[in-house]
Amino acid sequence: MMRRHFGPGGETMRLISPGTRHDTGDGIRMALAVGADRAGDWNGMHAEPVDARDEESAPVVLVYPYGIVVDRTGRRFFDEGAGLVHETWEWLAREIHFKIAGATAYAILDSRLLHIADYQRAIRSAVPPARAGDIAGLARQIGVDAETLARTVADYNAACTGDPGRFDATRCDGLAATAALAPAKSSWARALDAPPYLAWPLVGAVAYTFGGLATDDRARVLRGGAPIPGLFAAGEITGHFHATAPNSVSVMRALVFGRIAGREAAAALLP
Repeated sequence: MMRRHFGPGGETMRLISPGTRHDTGDGIRMALAVGADRAGDWNGMHAEPVDARDEESAPVVLVYPYGIVVDRTGRRFFDEGAGLVHETWEWLAREIHFKIAGATAYAILDSRLLHIADYQRAIRSAVPPARAGDIAGLARQIGVDAETLARTVADYNAACTGDPGRFDATRCDGLAATAALAPAKSSWARALDAPPYLAWPLVGAVAYTFGGLATDDRARVLRGGAPIPGLFAAGEITGHFHATAPNSVSVMRALVFGRIAGREAAAALLP
């Protein structure tokens, strides 16, 4: 189903947690077989950038807005400061998996990351980053072309002409690079010039898909807009989201509509 709806390579995307392998779409297929309506964006997913080296559940690395992200050639490919992390992570994860050679990118930062209050809360990987005293040494550790990466960092640093005192990790601070930088850096554009330099390899991991079954406010599965008798659904099997998922709603909607579905199913069995 991932390949069918997301294209070639969809079936190889990393899963956000080991248990996700059990989400095989059986419930969706069974409901569709009896005529259930579809809902949500069937070409959409919630995905996150995770540490390629850590096999544990959801080892996200979400500090990338404060540095740069490069592909295996050492080149940047998107605006790391285009929005808060929950506004860019789905796009980044999907871009890495489907469009970046080797399906791996690298977040590059310097030691000033370590001075951002509570930065550790944005990193769930248990594997320490690659660390080096210069960009060339860092490039060798992560297998990225050293000359290209050095040029990328130099170009980025030259474009970071704003007052670094305006840097504010808690909001889109508008500290943008000059128009000469491509792709742009719209916020948090602070030069990478404080060694040691740090790097995390990133891959995209899917948490859940946006396409699913249409339900009403009583968690009843719909067919032609009307409830299918005795059939209820909740959580990620239902389709609600388009383009992006609002932050912190996945477990909440499963909890709320799971309870509703249970109550409705029990009530349906009463004489």
